[in-house]
Amino acid sequence: MTSSALTPPALPPVQNTNYRFTGPSLPNAPAIARHWVVDLLRQSGWAPVAERAELCTSELVTNAHRHTPSPVITVEVSLTAEAVTVSVRDTDPRHAPRARPAWGDASAVSGGGRGLGLVSALADTWAVHCDGGSKTVWFTLKGPPGGSG
Repeated sequence: MTSSALTPPALPPVQNTNYRFTGPSLPNAPAIARHWVVDLLRQSGWAPVAERAELCTSELVTNAHRHTPSPVITVEVSLTAEAVTVSVRDTDPRHAPRARPAWGDASAVSGGGRGLGLVSALADTWAVHCDGGSKTVWFTLKGPPGGSG
């Protein structure tokens, strides 16, 4: 006996689209946000950059949760033909984060502060924007969707 299964064709990469997720600033926010971003990128044809996006998203959401009194954190993903941009917004514009080297003295790692260094090392570009009552930290990963990103 033989059997066959229909395999759905691969969907073309989603482009020029924005997705937004807002949730409470709780200890599980980084895990929820990074899983949401990875699932979104894989379903949208951007799997090659999903691993870097996962780590960068986790770092930014962790910073927003640990270092701000913001009750909510918003993650936005923008997809274009050339790049993915992930933005993490909180409601505390008072202190813009600064990157420290991702690698260096091992004893210094225990004090934290290396997350933005990792984002700087993994992302093609990143920046911080403070606007009135909020702060947004964003990063961009370039590469064609479905390519070697």
